[in-house]
Parts: sequence; structure tokens; C-alpha cells
Amino acid sequence: MNSRLFLFVIGTFIIGTDDFVIAGILPNIARDLEVSIVAAGQLVTAFAFAYAISAPVLGALTFQYPLKKLLVISMLLFTLSNGLSAIVPSFEWLLVTRIVAAMSAALFTPLAMAASASLVPETQRGRALSFITAGITVGLIAGAPIGTWIGHALGWRFSFLFVASIGLFTTLGMMALLPKMDREGTLPLKERLTSLRPQVLLTLLVSIIGTIGGFATYTYIAPILSTITSLDNISWLLLLIGLGSLFGNLIGGYSTDRIGAAKTLQLSLGGFSLVLVFFSLLMWLTPGYTTIVLASIVALLWGIPGFALNPALNSYLISLNPKQASMILSFGASALYIGIGLGAVVGGAVIHISSIHMVGIASAILVCVALAVFRIVQQKYDTAPKHHHR
Repeated sequence: MNSRLFLFVIGTFIIGTDDFVIAGILPNIARDLEVSIVAAGQLVTAFAFAYAISAPVLGALTFQYPLKKLLVISMLLFTLSNGLSAIVPSFEWLLVTRIVAAMSAALFTPLAMAASASLVPETQRGRALSFITAGITVGLIAGAPIGTWIGHALGWRFSFLFVASIGLFTTLGMMALLPKMDREGTLPLKERLTSLRPQVLLTLLVSIIGTIGGFATYTYIAPILSTITSLDNISWLLLLIGLGSLFGNLIGGYSTDRIGAAKTLQLSLGGFSLVLVFFSLLMWLTPGYTTIVLASIVALLWGIPGFALNPALNSYLISLNPKQASMILSFGASALYIGIGLGAVVGGAVIHISSIHMVGIASAILVCVALAVFRIVQQKYDTAPKHHHR
């Protein structure tokens, strides 16, 4: 595997850290900048929607620029915006710097995926993509806790300085080590947009529905696991989810290279729906040692099919339009963030209408719908590019 890929892994790691650390330092920010927790929570909303909107827009607007230059500029802007986040005088200015950070992250991540796919042979594309998405997962299970610890020990501004310092290291590394890389093509904007054929749009819909299903449960995972186990501190269960996610990413990459993206995607969605059902079923049992053991197993299993989806989905999207990989992946990233945002809304609605016991089952139904849509896509568009593997 090309060693330069690790620069992209570090880049996505620090983006993942920046994305997830905000939840851990939110009370500190609210107290220091004299706003309510609800108002401070808008930092998360602003980041998610800025990312979702800007990923495809920036991907289209910057299509004619050299790949290496864009990667360096986007990571430099990400670094600067986090550095500025550490010195802002007011909440309003912090909101601005968070939006800039989201926009630069939205530009960098699809470009890093497209660049990683171009640096390796096609037979290693799935693994290369899994490494890049694994960076975000490591940001969740390691970077965010470290950043949160720094924020509580030294102040929330140092959390952003931590992110900025690693961002600067990544920027300098890319400037020094990345070769010149060719873009996928130079089609006019109108032609690039019309290339979003129904098959691509329906595959993005699969991503949105599947992500809504997963995050309807994950957003409320703390109260769900506490109900199952009667434990107040469930941080070690969250660590198991993170470890399973990392493992799932790698399995998804190898499976994509071995049996193809479409088959890996279907197996992942099917497995994920089963795991989600168990979160609801376990809530009906009497809490005790048995439920703690079962919850641990289900937590570890969660991430395997849930995150095996990512490299398979990205590889499948690239196969539908290889000449415009970075633009297609920017739409994929946008779909992911739309799903994350809507997942919290759907999960909350299920709890409000029914109870928290039903969230896992509702999530499983949504993931099954995503699987059904993908099966229909496969049957309808049987002329889709076939995956070539050994």
C-alpha cells in the first residue's frame, strides 16, 4: 500500500476529531462565551449543514484546479480556521470559524478519497478507501477523547489548538511528499451535473436512508445502553463500538476488493439491520450481568457492518463514474452528513411518539428500506460497471 496514504489518514483523523470533540467541550464553551447549551449546540448543527451543503458545491467549483494544490489549500484553511477558533472573542465569531472549518473539511475529504484511489491499483482501491475512512473513525474513538481531555485540563481553546497543530503537520507533509496527481477530467460544470444519473442519485439515497437508520440509534446510544445495563458510565461500551467501527472499516475494504462493492454493501446493510434490532430487544430484559455481557457483544458488533458500508459505498459510487470520482464522493459525503442530521431527528421522533425501546427496531426498518432500494437499483441498472477484482 502506498505510504503517502497515511497523510490522508492523518488528515481525516484530525477532521474526525474536530467534528466529534465539540460535544465534549460544549458546556465549557457555553459557560465561557455566556450562551446557553442549546445555543452552543448550534455549533454542531452549523458544522453539519455547512459540510453537507458545501461538499458538492465546492467539489464542482474547484474541479479544474490541480489535486495536490487543492488538498494543501483545503487543509491549510482547516488549520487556520481551528487556530482562529482558539482566539475568537465571541460566540458569533466562533460560529463563523466553525463554518469555515466545515467547508474546508468538506473539500478535503472527497479529494483525499479520490487521490487515494488514484495512488493505488484498482484491485487495492477498496482497502485504500477504508484507510481514509478509518481516519475519521480513529478521530471518534481516540482523537475526540484526547481533545476533550485537553479542553477540560487546559481550557476549550486548547482543544482547537490541538486540532490546528496536527492540521499544520498534515499540510506541511502533503506539500513535501505528495506527487503531482491528475484530475479525473475537465468537463464543463453543466455536463458534470448531468452525469449524476438516476443510478448515482438512488445510490446516494441508499446512503442517506441507511445513515438515518444508524444515527437514529447512535444519537441516543448513551441512554439506550444505560437502560440495558443499568450502568451510569458506559464509556467503555462506546469504546467497543469504536473498536468495532475501526475493524468494520478494514473488513469493508478487503471485502470490497475480494467480492465486490455491491455484494459487500448488501451484506453490510443486512447485518447492520440485525444488530440494530438487538438494541431494542435487549431493552426488554431485566438489567444484570447477562445484559451487560450481551450489550458488550452487540456494541462490538455494531461497528462491523455499520462501518463496512463506507468503503463499499464509496467504491461503488466511484465505479459508476470513475472520471469524476472526487465530485461523486463529495455528493457521497454530503449524503452522509444529511443522514447524520436527520438521524437525530428521526430517533427523537420515535422516542416522542413511542418510547426509547422502539428506536433500535425503527432504525433496523430504515436500514432494511435502504437495502431494498439498493436491490432495486441493482436489478434496474444491470448495465452498471462491474467491479474488477483478482
